[in-house]
Amino acid sequence: MPEVLEIEQAEIEKQSQEDSKIGSWLVEIPSNIIEELGLAQGSRIALTINNGEVSGDVLPPMSDKLKEISKIILEKRREVYEELKRLGD
Repeated sequence: MPEVLEIEQAEIEKQSQEDSKIGSWLVEIPSNIIEELGLAQGSRIALTINNGEVSGDVLPPMSDKLKEISKIILEKRREVYEELKRLGD
């Protein structure tokens, strides 16, 4: 009988892991929507799916300083970036 309990427990754990998956995407906002909402050009929406629910946050465009810092980090860590890209992030 312990085998049955182990299988049930494994299924419960598997379901819990699947339910708690979080996924996020950055989505560009069309220019006409940006103008209509009065957002800064280059703003994006971060969509997040968590436990079957979708939420979104508007992200302002990156400043020039932040873009430069990101570029420097990318150049220093290019191998890590390529490996993450290969693995599918």
